[in-house]
Amino acid sequence: MASLDQRTFERLKERILRLQEHPDAKRLDAAKLERITIRMESFSRNDRCGTCETLLSEADERVGTLAERSEATGKDELKSYRRWLGTATAHLQQKHQLVPEGTYLAIYMSMGLSIGLVFGLTIFDNAALGMPIGMSIGLAIGAGLDADAKKKGKTI
Repeated sequence: MASLDQRTFERLKERILRLQEHPDAKRLDAAKLERITIRMESFSRNDRCGTCETLLSEADERVGTLAERSEATGKDELKSYRRWLGTATAHLQQKHQLVPEGTYLAIYMSMGLSIGLVFGLTIFDNAALGMPIGMSIGLAIGAGLDADAKKKGKTI
């Protein structure tokens, strides 16, 4: 499949900007769509990823129909759009090893909370003391890993 030319990608970016002013912009998660399309465009151009090219073509069609509308998006259309967004996100995570923003923070905060609970009960004999200690350690580790992933360009 031929890659999206620069003019088509610029048109897609303009449509996404119009979509951010759409009444359903929050439900459509237009900011995430913009980040995903930028990442897919770079992978389709630099790495010649055929799946990214296909997903970008689909994005151009979907965003084109959504951006032209001025009224609220229908349930079925929103469901289809969200399914496509999930497919694009899953592809970027699996094939290109990207992570959504805040992933490590959520994982390590919950791990720190559970480990802090265990240590609080065993060492301090007080769960209320161990939980905030564990959670703050988990937050620090997760925030550090998220910052590292963002610095390396591995976030969606």
